[in-house]
Amino acid sequence: MVSSSSSQSMQDFSQNLRLLCGYYKSVAKVCRSLDINRQQFNKYLGAQATPSSFTLRKICAFFGVDEEEIFSEHESFRTLLNRQRTTREPDSAVPAGFFPSSAQALSKYQGYYFVYLLSPSAPGEVIKSITRLTRSGEKILSKTYERMRLGDDQLKSFGINKYRGFCFASSDLIYIVEREYLSSRGYIWSAIYPSYRSRFRFLNGLVLGVSGDNFRRPFGAHIVFEYLGESIDLRNALTSCSCFPIDAPEIPDEVRARLLVHPSEGEFNLVPPLF
Repeated sequence: MVSSSSSQSMQDFSQNLRLLCGYYKSVAKVCRSLDINRQQFNKYLGAQATPSSFTLRKICAFFGVDEEEIFSEHESFRTLLNRQRTTREPDSAVPAGFFPSSAQALSKYQGYYFVYLLSPSAPGEVIKSITRLTRSGEKILSKTYERMRLGDDQLKSFGINKYRGFCFASSDLIYIVEREYLSSRGYIWSAIYPSYRSRFRFLNGLVLGVSGDNFRRPFGAHIVFEYLGESIDLRNALTSCSCFPIDAPEIPDEVRARLLVHPSEGEFNLVPPLF
């Protein structure tokens, strides 16, 4: 027996999918691009079936939406989609070739990461979030989920900040440029050292962004990416994210050592460590 909440979620998914297809010439063209059987796709559009995890990821990657978003309440999804389309800048805003195509060079870095950085607005605490790098054509795109506690610790309520951007390689560094797209609070720029090993766990670098306090101050800090793999339980991983004291068990010892690298005497530049 299907619960009412599950049934509503399926209805919202089908409505959201029909809305997304409306931006294309035909449903048949969407099916060809996704390499999905038209008859099966019609079941998704008619709320008669939901796709497998693999097919769902393929659909979301094609339309540029998150898995959680495509199942959200339809009117909220429509509002979010309209906001994204109206704020999207034309491709001509950046000169062609300004950002190098690095999809092949960065293919081994695709997947999910826990990302750690010292909080610019809460001294002594570390922000732990999740970033996903995924390939789309000749581009490597990024999505970051930041789960932050709201108000008093006793309330146990959280808000989600979502960032989107892209990734490219240049001058022996990996660059990630992201924008918080729900409230347009600013851009985050990260530069991290690549790993020349076939298997790696940590990537170190620096991040430049804007603090979340009332003063909106720019900040720079060490940042650490911990590789999780190409397939994870996203909901479960997201619940382990928040802002934690630097000595909390949620912050691995290897990460703590990479974050607490201070400039030597007489040196004022932040330089990420080489491990």
